[in-house]
Amino acid sequence: MGQLIACASDAGIVVATDSRAELFEPHGEGRFITVNRLVPVTSHAVMVSAGAWEAQDVCRDFAAFAKDENLTDIEALIEAAIPFFTSRFDEVLRKMCETLPPDPIINMYLLLAGYSSTAPTNPGHLFIIWDRPKPPKIEYNRVTNIFTLPRRMGLEFSLKQLVEGKRPLSQLVGVIKSHLEKLAGLGERIGPPYHYLTITDNGIVTV
Repeated sequence: MGQLIACASDAGIVVATDSRAELFEPHGEGRFITVNRLVPVTSHAVMVSAGAWEAQDVCRDFAAFAKDENLTDIEALIEAAIPFFTSRFDEVLRKMCETLPPDPIINMYLLLAGYSSTAPTNPGHLFIIWDRPKPPKIEYNRVTNIFTLPRRMGLEFSLKQLVEGKRPLSQLVGVIKSHLEKLAGLGERIGPPYHYLTITDNGIVTV
């Protein structure tokens, strides 16, 4: 599963992930692999994957699609994302069925995070995209400010206080870094390298 953290405030967006995912072989044995969960889509938007490791490839393909179609607005991106991911989900499911038992559970989660200067009061946008296995369907939900997967209620509460206090992004980054690296020390499912970025009116910045 790994860990995904996103927080949107008036100052911009912070996104953080680790790089560990679990790969299951055809006979059921699992092993950890390193993945790149963060994929820039435009100068002001990123796709982030969690859950099944195949999601990283889907994110890269969507970024290429958005570039070919010249999609830059965050609302246009989410409108295009649902039919795109529905098609790719079917492809991933068929490929998995070639080596795994019928009807494997994919558990693919995707985050589309983008900054829009045309919405000065709420410039940061977070959309969560996921697969529902029965019946198979891709759905999405707009998140107001904070999203963690798996859920980290203590961190979410801390970030909520910082957002309501209009604290700078640098302070949000510091809290997220400390929490993520502490979580990594508690078990093997979260592992390095760790990635942190901000998205503001100036674009995407790695921190």
